[in-house]
Amino acid sequence: MINTELNEIDNKEKPLGARLGEGVFCLFYLIYMVILVFIMKSKYDVGVSNTDELIVDPKYLDIYRYGFGWMLAALLVGGDAFHLIPRIIVNFRGGMRKQELFLGLGNLISSITMTFFYNILIGLGDTMEYSEMEYNYTIEQAILVLTLIRFVILLLPWNKWYTSEPNRIWAIIRNIPFVLIGVFTVVGFLNVISHAVNYPASFYMVIIITVILSFVFYMPVAIYGKEKPKLGMLMIPKTICYIVMLSWICFY
Repeated sequence: MINTELNEIDNKEKPLGARLGEGVFCLFYLIYMVILVFIMKSKYDVGVSNTDELIVDPKYLDIYRYGFGWMLAALLVGGDAFHLIPRIIVNFRGGMRKQELFLGLGNLISSITMTFFYNILIGLGDTMEYSEMEYNYTIEQAILVLTLIRFVILLLPWNKWYTSEPNRIWAIIRNIPFVLIGVFTVVGFLNVISHAVNYPASFYMVIIITVILSFVFYMPVAIYGKEKPKLGMLMIPKTICYIVMLSWICFY
């Protein structure tokens, strides 16, 4: 997810090459994620059509992986499209009508979908290794509660989504539950590794590493993005983390 917290692009200061490069990267990201959705959804449908009942058996494990994988990719690209498409237009054209409105609304929507993303992600590990969330039930419940709390915070007017005015206090407030969601997700996958029998630890470690790195790249932008727009470039490596994660789930 690229530059989720920025509501404005300073096109007068950003060189044309940088704008075009960012626009092309955004297009590549959206197209690639759509391709992953179709690949994993088709493999999931084929797997389901070949069995009358999904059971925990090695030959059926990929069905769960593709099932959760295509939902993760669809949620990611669906949410990000709301703010990336306006950004692509802005980067290629240098501006657009009601720019702050569209970017702000897009950032709000993608913030909501990105929060829900981690509920599905932890479900992926639990479903492939556990029976009815046997070991991570408490963690899944904690992530769900934090998700609901963040949803409420995101919808409060003090976030000022539709303005470029810096609002560091509310940027911190709305991201506290999000960071906790990331922490619980990492802890949950470490627990998955400790009980894993169906997939090797390396499979889950890649997911853990990409989650950690995505938050490392995200936090400076989340807190200081409006004050220092150039920090938004950190969202490119953050997006690459998600590309790696979903590609790993798809092509492992």
